[in-house]
Amino acid sequence: MNKINEETPITSFTLNDLLSMSGSRSRLGLMSSCLAANSASVMQTFRYPCRIDAFIIGVGTEGEATVSFNLREYKLQKDTLFVSTPKNIVQVHSSGHFRCHIVHVSPGLLEQISVDTKRMMPLFLKIAMHPCLGLTPEEARTVREFISLIERVTDGPETPFGMEVVGGLIGATIYKVGDILAHYLAEHPEVENPVHSRAEEYFRQFMQLLGEHYKEERSVGFYARKLCITPKYLTTLIKQISGKSVSEWIDSYVILEAKTLLKYSNMSVQEISYYLNFPNQSFFGSYFKRNTGMSPSQYKTMI
Repeated sequence: MNKINEETPITSFTLNDLLSMSGSRSRLGLMSSCLAANSASVMQTFRYPCRIDAFIIGVGTEGEATVSFNLREYKLQKDTLFVSTPKNIVQVHSSGHFRCHIVHVSPGLLEQISVDTKRMMPLFLKIAMHPCLGLTPEEARTVREFISLIERVTDGPETPFGMEVVGGLIGATIYKVGDILAHYLAEHPEVENPVHSRAEEYFRQFMQLLGEHYKEERSVGFYARKLCITPKYLTTLIKQISGKSVSEWIDSYVILEAKTLLKYSNMSVQEISYYLNFPNQSFFGSYFKRNTGMSPSQYKTMI
């Protein structure tokens, strides 16, 4: 097994990395900004926590998989729609012969094609809270057909209007997913409840801040100040929307990073404690044991 880079303990994959792993030939322009596939071959790559710098839309075709998006676990199966935004932490826990149609789109691609991001972004912010939805067979078939067309064009020979065709198909896929989301929200009015929506927005902002600062900041007060609310109110909102407290989310991020470093980096326990901004190795060891039931050294020897 290759050791991960010590400076990026949770591996990050760019779209070019995914293209390389899929065995795709080198492509230029818009063709290099998306990857569509119907394959389970790359699922094993994501069995460890990683970040994917791409917008992902997928729909299951057979089998089952248990995955996490930002540490929240979901089950994927046939006709499950799943959407992930750039920089989410993704992990595949089990993939029981799971297959899907999936398209990965680079973050800058939406700027190159005519997609009304102002209309779409509010919907995709909501699906950040509900990244997996069960589709009707007809909805699933339509999304699969769009992705299959993208795959067919990107894998085919270059043509004079190939990039325009791909851009149009990606736009159509995004709009179709928008239709599905809009229908889901109409059928689930509780998601649109103003109080619930406000809590979801705070949760989204909290998770973004946590992803940026968890190595340096582990106090509830820090995140509450950043969000301009009281620690008590932040704790109430986060618990209401996710079932976990702010402290539990912070600990989850730190422990995930620590476990990844212990398993896949060459860093010593002392180096990891400093990297994660603990005052000393002893303090880190106590924190790790309190959250996992074992010392960092014991965890390392289990690998």
